[in-house]
Amino acid sequence: MKRLTQLFVLVAFMLSCGGQWYLLQGIAWTSMIREYSQVVPFTQAVQMTFSGQYPCSLCKAIAEKKQSEDSKILSLGKYEKKAFSPALAVTQPFRSISSMTYIIHNEFFQTRSEAPPTPPPRFA
Repeated sequence: MKRLTQLFVLVAFMLSCGGQWYLLQGIAWTSMIREYSQVVPFTQAVQMTFSGQYPCSLCKAIAEKKQSEDSKILSLGKYEKKAFSPALAVTQPFRSISSMTYIIHNEFFQTRSEAPPTPPPRFA
């Protein structure tokens, strides 16, 4: 059960950091190498795959989605950040702890007036 929880947390962390794009890119590269190696030698297929000159449709879709996701993140920085004015914090003087009033006579915190039973009861 502990390993399942750790695996779930790891997958959630990877997905939150954009790991799905790297997984899909790996799948795209694997399929590209497989397709290109049917036409040309394996070493040339690997070279064609990682050169970037012959992207497949999945590679193009991944690049487009990653760019749109990055533009969403960058557009969040354009909004005006609202914060409190430092002047408001200065105008409110701090009260000292000795000047605060405490409620002493609360019914909930009063001590009990009856004495405990003697001898203490035994539960069997």
